[in-house]
Amino acid sequence: MAALDRDALLAQIRLVTLLETTNVSDAEIVVLINMAVDEISIADYWPFLEASATMSAVDSTRTIALPSNFEFAMALVDDDNDETIPYISPAQLWHEVGNDTGNESTSFRYWTIWENLLYLTPIPQANDTNRFTFYYYKSGTQLSAGSTDLDFHEGFHMMVVEYVKWKLWDREEYFDQSERAFITYSRYLDAMSNWYARRAKRSPWIGGDGRRRPFRDYNIPLLNN
Repeated sequence: MAALDRDALLAQIRLVTLLETTNVSDAEIVVLINMAVDEISIADYWPFLEASATMSAVDSTRTIALPSNFEFAMALVDDDNDETIPYISPAQLWHEVGNDTGNESTSFRYWTIWENLLYLTPIPQANDTNRFTFYYYKSGTQLSAGSTDLDFHEGFHMMVVEYVKWKLWDREEYFDQSERAFITYSRYLDAMSNWYARRAKRSPWIGGDGRRRPFRDYNIPLLNN
């Protein structure tokens, strides 16, 4: 299947719904397309949204701004020491160190996220450019231009069409059509989740993949010993 950019998605949606611009404008449909992008992006830990960013320690500054496209945190690596700094919850951090007043160092025990900022403890004692690598999941690409493509595999692009059909039919109170579109959208989402979960193809079981199949056949007793 060919990839569907924003204009192609609009064309497909109008083709399958037969809605004219006098009923629903292109701008209204684009809003629904981008709603689909947002909802799909947080439905799973998608490999196509994996990202990383370098971060710097700033003298006497406890917090670091998160990337503008941040959605979920994965890990914070101290590149000076080649080790992962443990994450703890904000409540645990406040319980452990409070506001960290006067506690400064060039090595770090924990980090957390609060008010869309990354908090370090102890507080950095010196400037250190690109001290950390932050691994995270980013938000999906908004389809702001006609030629903008979706982030995920083209085999699942029709999922967005089904999402928009679901929302449009629900708005018009065509509940049977809305339910069918929702079911189809959900099936696409499940199928994509399963497909991306199998990115690395396992070797045949006889080659050894950590899950060797037992030689058992209840009709052949010799294989059951």
